[in-house]
Amino acid sequence: MPDKPEYIDLLNDIRLQEHRAGLFLKAWADTTPDSDLRGCLTMVAEREDSHGQIFERRIRELGFAGDDKDDPVFAERMRVLSSDMTDVEKIAWLREATASAPKPTVRERYEAATDDDSVDALTRSLLRWFTDVENDSGAYMRRVYAQLEGSA
Repeated sequence: MPDKPEYIDLLNDIRLQEHRAGLFLKAWADTTPDSDLRGCLTMVAEREDSHGQIFERRIRELGFAGDDKDDPVFAERMRVLSSDMTDVEKIAWLREATASAPKPTVRERYEAATDDDSVDALTRSLLRWFTDVENDSGAYMRRVYAQLEGSA
């Protein structure tokens, strides 16, 4: 097995984060009464799950295997986002949880890796594409959240 580059851990962290986000966003989509939010969450959840698969495959292509790690906040996110809280309450909770995430965040790490020459060119390209898709998903979610908050 080749020497393990440091960025494999980053790819694994992305893999896990994306897979888990797909699960908790799907759980929220299944509970919301708002059809616009349900459509948004369903699409983004599908993207997140797909990203998890893509990063798992990239790790294997580089000759390594993903490493499952516990996520101490995942169970709480599932509990809150599948609860009977209002959508506006869930949005506020999620913003607070995101703001209190440890630094550097996975996003800060992968954005830095797009310009890191120690990361192979194909993986840097994947990370740039991934950043663009994440930005698109975030913009879509912010628009739908703003509509909900405006009507509350």
